[in-house]
Amino acid sequence: MNVKKLETKHKKIETPLSFSDFNDSPLTTHHLQSFEELPVFYEAVINNLDEALFLFDKRGRLTFVNKAGEEFIGKGLKEIRGRTFKELFSDVKEIVVLMKKAISEGRLFNCKALEVERGGAGTINVNISPFYMGHNLEGALLCIREDLSITSKEDYSFDALPYLIGSIAHEIKNPLSGIKGAAQILKGSATDPEATECVDLILKESERLNLVLHSYLTMTRKPVFNRLNIHEVIEHALKVMGPAIHDKKVRLNKSYDPSLPSIRGDESKLLQVFINLMKNAVEAMDDLKLPASRMKKERGYATEHTLTINTRPSNEYMVFYEDEGPNVKKGKIKKQRWMVIALQDTGVGIPRDEIEKIFLPFYTLKSSGSGLGLALSKKIIKDHGGIIKVVSKTGQGSTVSVYLPLEMTSGDNE
Repeated sequence: MNVKKLETKHKKIETPLSFSDFNDSPLTTHHLQSFEELPVFYEAVINNLDEALFLFDKRGRLTFVNKAGEEFIGKGLKEIRGRTFKELFSDVKEIVVLMKKAISEGRLFNCKALEVERGGAGTINVNISPFYMGHNLEGALLCIREDLSITSKEDYSFDALPYLIGSIAHEIKNPLSGIKGAAQILKGSATDPEATECVDLILKESERLNLVLHSYLTMTRKPVFNRLNIHEVIEHALKVMGPAIHDKKVRLNKSYDPSLPSIRGDESKLLQVFINLMKNAVEAMDDLKLPASRMKKERGYATEHTLTINTRPSNEYMVFYEDEGPNVKKGKIKKQRWMVIALQDTGVGIPRDEIEKIFLPFYTLKSSGSGLGLALSKKIIKDHGGIIKVVSKTGQGSTVSVYLPLEMTSGDNE
């Protein structure tokens, strides 16, 4: 059996060749044709991987890409065959540098959490392997996985969160009613103006706390799914946040994709999610922290802070097979795609080591925050079958992308 040798800093690793149909000669058009003549089963395996695979020869030219790779680049193999990795990944310098080393030195490289701008801000994990045929190094294989679960690398038992919050809210709500009732009785008998003022404060704060508890109890109930237009939900949230956006002199940019279909969701819960995300974005944009060099003149007054909201269909999808028997070829294929709602601010940003903590219950970077808003938002989106992805750079702002599932579509088994 042919083997390939991967030389690392510490030892050599011998592994079987990925494709036994290749012989020991260099990558040529002949071998590319033999690749295309692989059995249908193996071709289907390669093209149904969610990792994007790119095969480059010794001169750094692309010879093969699977379907996930075509989705990632946004072009088909016929358009990009023969182009170099420098051309295809000019915006990701880490890939360019590591590809050079892999081809010239025959070394294996891994790189995690690279930020890219492909169809919207995102994070990817990269694996680059030297491609051996026999004992000859003939190129490199680039594997890219989009890190959709950057906020889901740990299981923080969010299913227990509604029970916890609901229990606390109920325990507080009962004595709160007693406090409010007693204060109302005291108000009727109070003659001292100072005492009356104190009773009024008790009543006011009791009412405020009651509203907070009511909102928590509402958010912890299970979602009730109905047909809805996501753009109407976003516009409703913008009306609620309108005064805060205006007071901070934040410029609002909107770019909606009108072709997005309606989805099944709980409108009140999704509304709460988007209000919370917009509130966080606006609070992150503090004019006092904005360097004078970044100030611009916009319609007569100085402003730089911008909240950008855009919607689009996702570039990613999942493939589901409904097997109708031993012959996989007869099975039905369904593709699951998502709509993406991205909110981008120009605020202070989030330190990289804090991003994965911001969805923890009771964890907050704000001096006056409860640490529950983002945790509950993530739970609501999870209940809708979606995810939340965050990309941020300190001093430049953050992009929060909400992925919500579209209805699955049928496709031909290829």
